[in-house]
Amino acid sequence: MRVLLPPGTAGQGERCRVSEEEGNHLRVRRAASGEVVELRDGAGLVGTGRLTSLPRGWEVEVVEARRERRPPALTLAAAAGDRERFGWLVEKAAELGVTRVVPLETERTAGVASRLRDGQVEKLRRVALETLKQCGAAWACEVADPMSLESFIATVPEGTRWVADAGGAASPASLNTEPVTVVIGPEGGLTRDEIDRLRAAGYLPVTLGPFTLRYETAALAAAALVAAARQRGIHG
Repeated sequence: MRVLLPPGTAGQGERCRVSEEEGNHLRVRRAASGEVVELRDGAGLVGTGRLTSLPRGWEVEVVEARRERRPPALTLAAAAGDRERFGWLVEKAAELGVTRVVPLETERTAGVASRLRDGQVEKLRRVALETLKQCGAAWACEVADPMSLESFIATVPEGTRWVADAGGAASPASLNTEPVTVVIGPEGGLTRDEIDRLRAAGYLPVTLGPFTLRYETAALAAAALVAAARQRGIHG
């Protein structure tokens, strides 16, 4: 069982109060005093602790704690379509090791009634953090506030930059640890003008396969391609 602690609070030998939300999860899972659990905080912590049940909540004694380095950066900048599907995208992207998700406002997302909006992003950040209990990663995936494609292009991310495009080149078989950013269009794709602007900003059109994918499927396909290419590039 994994327990989430507030970021940066846990050190070896310390006692940390478990949040009310985590305490509810422990009760549902029928946790017991003295049980040893894995610890994460979304900010690099990998550790173990021993639970203590209190009259009003839970406490954990940190038995072992270490801090892991940030993983190689992988940003998915995905068109902010339907909010429920975007939430699923965030959850699965975090499991695949994506370090940052940026919801993009594009020409074809403006008319989507159920699109992701600013006030719903905090829920997605909680989803990304909760995913650590499933996948065991040390760092939580960051979820940025929605931004226009134009504003995103202006940020000029470092490293490799791709835009998913059915007519693009095949992705490389191996990658090193330099940052990778992949732009994913909405249902119906990015407009030709949007793709041209991305290409002018250094984004290489890359195909994700022979079939037409939903935007959330395309985002995860891109994440899996990068993860596999990095494994081959780093470990051979």
